[in-house]
Amino acid sequence: MISPLIGPGDGHTWPVEIDVRHLRLLDAIASAGSIAKAATSLGLSQPALSAQLHRVERALERTVFERDRNGVRPTALGEVLLNHARRVLAAADDLDLAIRRFHRAPADGLLRIGALPTVFAETLSGVVASATPGRPVELLALTSRTALFSALLDGTVELALYVDHPGQELVPPDGVHVLPVGTEPVFVIVSPEHPVAGRGEVSLAELGGSAWLAVAGGDDEFHDHLTDQCARAGLGTITVQELEPMVLRQTVQRDPRAVALAQSLDSGSTMPGSVVALRGVPLRTRHLLLWRDGSAIDVPAVRSGLVLAITELAAIRHRLPEWAAANPGWLGT
Repeated sequence: MISPLIGPGDGHTWPVEIDVRHLRLLDAIASAGSIAKAATSLGLSQPALSAQLHRVERALERTVFERDRNGVRPTALGEVLLNHARRVLAAADDLDLAIRRFHRAPADGLLRIGALPTVFAETLSGVVASATPGRPVELLALTSRTALFSALLDGTVELALYVDHPGQELVPPDGVHVLPVGTEPVFVIVSPEHPVAGRGEVSLAELGGSAWLAVAGGDDEFHDHLTDQCARAGLGTITVQELEPMVLRQTVQRDPRAVALAQSLDSGSTMPGSVVALRGVPLRTRHLLLWRDGSAIDVPAVRSGLVLAITELAAIRHRLPEWAAANPGWLGT
């Protein structure tokens, strides 16, 4: 994470957090000369990429690209960012290549799979091992769509479990296939003093005026899904504060307006506050299996095993078991 101080020249400065994934999307847009072409190269829909660019520009309080009928071109600030971004990206790519070279020569028969770290991903290794008897399984963490597609296409992993969200659907490159596993509801954890604490289910609109919190390093796609749904619920433009897990827990405990986002299954990390479902499930996560051409893995069998394993896990770790019993059809219910 890069946190420069940017100011308008009047003595006032403010911190702006930019990480490698933001630099990569800026470079892709500049190289492609259009949002549509850049979205294709990044595996995003055009609206999803536009939303991420707007998020970066809002954080900078400056326009990075000028748009016209011929496409996009960098502003003066954009040129400065791109000049530095390309050096950072080259260094990041060198590091990534070194790590891939380390992983690329697996032991005989070793099956490497990847996953975005989630509670559901805990079940993946065992399920894949059952579907591919005789092959040891190694699980690698994949924390961005760029890393996901690169690992699949260059053979670092044969299979991956990842996620997307409504309006931020994953667009796989040629040679990569997708099989949905199921959709998970996203709940919220509110401060013990929050007005909706203790209520089993509320509408998203009832969370107006809340202080929204998320774990630092979360994916931009969910952030954009959240802000879109809040706008649809009449909450206007919200600000999501990203915090380290320990700080987030303390903030939920102390701030009566605090609202944190939560997967439907308990991760095992103690979080103070009250778990609340959102009426109509406006926030949701779709879990996906992805694999490359030529893989010998029986992916439908893996999917069936995952659904069963997640259901068994949910029986003991669902955050709202009564809600799950009353709302069948969601992953883990």
